[in-house]
Amino acid sequence: MAAGIAKTTTVVVIINLIVKLFGFLREALIAHGFGASAMTDAYLVAYTLPYFLQAILGFALITLVVPILTKYWAVGDNEGGYRLGSSLINLTFISLTVLSLLGIIFARGLVFITAPNLPAETAEVAVRLTRIMFPSVMLMGVAMVINGINNSCHRFAAGASAPGVSNVIIILGVIFFSSFGIDSLAWATLISFIGFLIIQIIPLHKHCFKYYPICDYRHPAIRKAFKDILPIVIGVAVNQIYFALNRVFASGMTEGSISALNYASKLMNLPVGIFVAAIAAVIYPVLAENTLDNNKTSLARTVNKGLGMVAIIAIPAAVGLIVLRTPIVTLVFEHGEFTAYATQITAYALLFFCLGLVAVAANMVITRAYYATGDVRTPVWMGFISIVINVIFSFILLGPLAHGGLALANSLAAIANTILLFFFLQRKFPDLGGQKFFTGCAKMLTASIVMGAVVWGLYKILLGFVPAGTFGLTLNVFITIIVGAMVYLLLCAVLKIEEFVLLMSFFQRKLKKLDKSTNN
Repeated sequence: MAAGIAKTTTVVVIINLIVKLFGFLREALIAHGFGASAMTDAYLVAYTLPYFLQAILGFALITLVVPILTKYWAVGDNEGGYRLGSSLINLTFISLTVLSLLGIIFARGLVFITAPNLPAETAEVAVRLTRIMFPSVMLMGVAMVINGINNSCHRFAAGASAPGVSNVIIILGVIFFSSFGIDSLAWATLISFIGFLIIQIIPLHKHCFKYYPICDYRHPAIRKAFKDILPIVIGVAVNQIYFALNRVFASGMTEGSISALNYASKLMNLPVGIFVAAIAAVIYPVLAENTLDNNKTSLARTVNKGLGMVAIIAIPAAVGLIVLRTPIVTLVFEHGEFTAYATQITAYALLFFCLGLVAVAANMVITRAYYATGDVRTPVWMGFISIVINVIFSFILLGPLAHGGLALANSLAAIANTILLFFFLQRKFPDLGGQKFFTGCAKMLTASIVMGAVVWGLYKILLGFVPAGTFGLTLNVFITIIVGAMVYLLLCAVLKIEEFVLLMSFFQRKLKKLDKSTNN
């Protein structure tokens, strides 16, 4: 099982890496064309609610679809699965089309709720952009149901590739149409979701999924889905609520604060989006299959394996981003309208976001374990508690730390949420965690701290040798990251970290297989 997860995860990680590179090219081009300005604040506020709905509904729909359809494929009832999947697609299309129309009609009120202190002129632009982008909610919803169908059949490539298609469309829009103003970015965002949907449809046709124009809302599985969707949405919405609250609190602060929080969160979520999302997506169908046999030991083992694979990536990523936060922000964003001051306030927010990176990453695996077992309510209650914690600390920290206080409040809330979820899951599955697991995490943290010290020292030393300017900075950051990764991997080998040994064994088998095929 572990080898299969590692193999599939590796493929998805490679796709995610390419997608994220396009994503950062997109962000860099947006920063170059529009900077951290009132117009980007308007765009981000306008996109807050559509993105919020996309993020929470997208994950919620996948969460519902995978375990439901897994039961049909497991017993060989493909026809029943096709009809149920078709109903889910059609009902999602109808309901989200209605929701999109409501969003367009009530755009002005939504902007006011999202950012009540936004200057009048900026708010007016945000209302216009909201109306342009809101139909993307429907496109995303249908695409994510289809993605869930694909994932239930252990097909992950299309879902992993779809954001890349979306990014390419936005990149082309910024390159060729940014001279038309911020509206062009909103239109490119909407069109990008058409590509996002189309790329998901291709595997359905390829693997002979039979689509039916039916809406069987009385089907027992559909009725259960309607019953579970709200708790799942609320549970999934926690991180997005953090960011929405950031925009509410930051809307009355210095111009560019909202944009700085946005750019910093993008950087913090880079390792999450590349590695952790792949791990979580791959193990979710496995968890759903474990629950069919009510095998608590197997499910706990799968969760432990997923958390271990998350930790070996997330811990060094957090340390590395903290140490290199300013040069990375400078390298990625400081071009065109993005000034040195914008770099400063973005790097400042990134420091505090990274303190919660490991918790955010682990949460993605833990919540899937709850949903695979049919427990959709515990994540809701833990989410409510974490939101209260976030609001309290936002009020406390906003004054002394400015927008950095909002990022720190997010991190503290995420840590509390993850600890609570892990504690209650461990009560259901006693084999979860254990001394072996926590010892492994301690080893990873030790290796990451040593790596961070080496990275910091090497970066400072290289400043005296590399030429000034973008090329010199690129060379410095690239060398420092490569050396840091080598130090970390070496320490993982010395400390005999289990997840590292597993990954090395997988790659060794692949190399042997490649060598045999070459010799033949």
